[in-house]
Amino acid sequence: MEQVQSKQHEVEAIVLRPFGPNMLKTTFPPELLARMNEQCEDFIEDEKRDASMDLVGHVKQEIKCDVNKIPDLGQALFQTANALYTNFMENSQQEYLIPNKLEVHDAWFVRSFAADYNPLHIHTVGNFSCIAYLQVPATISDTNWKHTKEKHVTEGWTEFSYGSTAMCCAGSFKVQPKVGDFYMFPTYLFHNVYPFFGEGERRSFSANVTLHVDPTVKEQN
Repeated sequence: MEQVQSKQHEVEAIVLRPFGPNMLKTTFPPELLARMNEQCEDFIEDEKRDASMDLVGHVKQEIKCDVNKIPDLGQALFQTANALYTNFMENSQQEYLIPNKLEVHDAWFVRSFAADYNPLHIHTVGNFSCIAYLQVPATISDTNWKHTKEKHVTEGWTEFSYGSTAMCCAGSFKVQPKVGDFYMFPTYLFHNVYPFFGEGERRSFSANVTLHVDPTVKEQN
């Protein structure tokens, strides 16, 4: 288990409410993205880091990530999880303690190419899961659908699903991958990734995390 400790944080982000569960969207800085891509490249040939058989994705490769060896990544995960949790608790008008520690249960990189996909699934460990887009090929866009311009683009996109669609209630929310975009959401939220077709690699980062209130962790001013 990887542990990240910190004080209460400030983070600029948008809380998304496309349906019941809240989601959070923010953007990772280029420096952090570069460090994440570098680790992914370093681990590509390491068979001990191959997590493909443990995950549901039908993709080229899924690689275990070492969060502790990427400066600022643990901090970014804590900030976003804390912001999403705090927003939910404040909107629900519940009393709560401020989390001061993040447990990273697992983290991994996903490398997918033409025709790869991730079926509809949830995560079963932790309170929150996340997706950060590290590389996105030009073939994944909001207009490049090879059959007809009249259909909504989904190739290479991520879709989140909850409940069913009804009047004034959306049952799904589609996200176009863009380099640097980061989404955090409850682990129980169903999601899937559609295949894309063409050259290039679609590379993303995911993790399962839990917020804790640890009385032994002192606030730092």
